[in-house]
Amino acid sequence: MAPGQGQLKGNDVSNLTISEKLASFVNELRYSDLPAAVASNAKLRVLDTVGVCLASVGMPYAEALFDLCAEQGGPQKAIAYGKTLRMPETWAVLYNGSLAHGNDYDDTHSRSIVHIGGAVVPTALALAESLGRTGPETLTAIVAGYEVAARIGMAASKGFHAQGFHPTGVCGAFSAAATAAKLMGLSSAHIAHAFGIAGSQASGSLEFLADGAWTKRMHPGWAAHAGVIAAKLANKGYTGPRHTFEGRYGLYKLYANTVEPDLTLATACLGREWEILNTDFKPYPCGHISHPYMDCALRLRNEVGVVPGDIQAIELRVPAAAVPILCEPAAAKRRPESSYAARFSLPYAVAVMLVDGKGGIDAFAESEIRRPELLDLCAKTKYVIDDTLPFPQAFPGWVVITRNDGTRVDARMDYSRGSRENPMTEPELFAKFEPNAVRAIPDTQAQELWDAGLQLERLDSIVPFSALLEAAQ
Repeated sequence: MAPGQGQLKGNDVSNLTISEKLASFVNELRYSDLPAAVASNAKLRVLDTVGVCLASVGMPYAEALFDLCAEQGGPQKAIAYGKTLRMPETWAVLYNGSLAHGNDYDDTHSRSIVHIGGAVVPTALALAESLGRTGPETLTAIVAGYEVAARIGMAASKGFHAQGFHPTGVCGAFSAAATAAKLMGLSSAHIAHAFGIAGSQASGSLEFLADGAWTKRMHPGWAAHAGVIAAKLANKGYTGPRHTFEGRYGLYKLYANTVEPDLTLATACLGREWEILNTDFKPYPCGHISHPYMDCALRLRNEVGVVPGDIQAIELRVPAAAVPILCEPAAAKRRPESSYAARFSLPYAVAVMLVDGKGGIDAFAESEIRRPELLDLCAKTKYVIDDTLPFPQAFPGWVVITRNDGTRVDARMDYSRGSRENPMTEPELFAKFEPNAVRAIPDTQAQELWDAGLQLERLDSIVPFSALLEAAQ
């Protein structure tokens, strides 16, 4: 073991860096520490994430990633979801983590604006499969990863986006490092070094917003890859800087320097307040900020009786931070040029709900996005900045429709469906999971996967569960 690579020195917490405080939490966390609600929630995170992963199997971007990862060779340690091939953990998590974000259907921690599950769950399952870990050990590592990602993101809320970085790619590298290190049984000092190493790997540009390029989809996968590499390097004695978050060239100075970070949030209430419970499940496969607007549009359609032919204008009241993601450039958002671009068009997402009354994966297919009735409504849409909306503490929505006779009707939602304040039920989550999973595996296997996931804490080995993610022979 290299010098300084054992346990952290001293008991004075005030002298510890952010990395060291997070590392101590990860190292000391035990399954018995998890409240029942947290453990149950973690199981649903696993099922929701693998479901959205399976929904992306076979997409062109996913096949390109699979081909690349498969070409690397190496020990066959972890399953590639929806395939019959195992890979080294580092390549399996790149492929599987990228599947999670393919349809933008994976969960979101609203205060940090990080999609956490896509980096954490594939990392946990791959390492647990490779190392022979139990269900409780796997769930504990998943919770650790969620808590780390959420807090790193909350400390600079909105700051990463303002600087042009995708928080999922940035924070995901640290959450995956935490998850991998926990399953590897690393010491606190090793975990802190893994965070330092991950700080030189964290990445994720928002430039995909300009044209709907594929790059966003790989951000959680690349974060998972980086986190596993960081943990494995730390285990070999490789060192990372102590002040990777708060240092002169630390994460917040480089990646979020348009805001003043609240560094206390990076480590506050660890083991007392559980941010995994504050992470939203996504009811729709598109940019999460769109979801409450979609539900508002659905309410106006179903409860107020608004019909597309009677709409003169649609006003979307949005927080300023959402504008560059979902509303600008306005012309491109009113007429998205690709399926993926449509997922980040607020006018399109609202139009789909007003016309179809639903917004599943097929609503964002290339064959759908140029339908005249949708583009007609998109052309009638404008946005108004309204920073009275409680964002990003919550994901709110407010839709105002002017009818042809000049009357106005509106619907507002302060908490996105799937949030802690407005939760999705277990049956609703299964109703999302099943059609996602059967895109890649038989329906009987999907049911087995769901049932096994609800019993993860009883598994002596995660291998039987992971085997259900394999394509039918």
